[in-house]
Amino acid sequence: MRLSLKTAGILATVTMGLGLMAFDWPTQLSWLKPRLAEPSPASLQKAYDKVRQKTYQLKGWMMTIQKDGFTGQVRCHLFSMRTLTQGRITYSQNTLGFELDPNETTLNAWYRVDGQPARRANDLYPRLVAAQVGGADGSLENPTGGIVLIPVADLVGASVVTIRTSERSAPKRFNLKGFDEALAAARYNGCSSDEAFERYAW
Repeated sequence: MRLSLKTAGILATVTMGLGLMAFDWPTQLSWLKPRLAEPSPASLQKAYDKVRQKTYQLKGWMMTIQKDGFTGQVRCHLFSMRTLTQGRITYSQNTLGFELDPNETTLNAWYRVDGQPARRANDLYPRLVAAQVGGADGSLENPTGGIVLIPVADLVGASVVTIRTSERSAPKRFNLKGFDEALAAARYNGCSSDEAFERYAW
């Protein structure tokens, strides 16, 4: 059956219209898509007030940085990892704490920095007290906690610290490699104040 030109034109117009409707279908129904709700001021404040904590590792040193959005307080814990050959080293109040046997007193300990002459650790006590450096978190039986505290100012450029707690004990070596870089990285990541560093983990 032949279609007249008029009928063919009408069919073509209808077909094009249906095609346009099909093409526009997603656009026409876009208003049906669910929209993400804008965060409320309360939810934003709650997220801001959270305590966030990150841990980094650099050249054998670990740093844990905790930022409290509610108080604005920053707490930092910088230490070298304990190995089979040496104890842990911690940093706080511009001093390094060298951890030996927690059951062994360090009241009679001597220490040596690289090839320098050995010195009594107790000779540092007046300087540590004047700088209000907190003591070791030891027990009643051993208040020293098996830790020797040495100011960082005495260790500038040093590579190794060797400590002997008594004449009967073997000297223990502590490698300081990577400390300067780790301290700089901690300061860069938010620990700009020396007061932010805590010797013991929270």
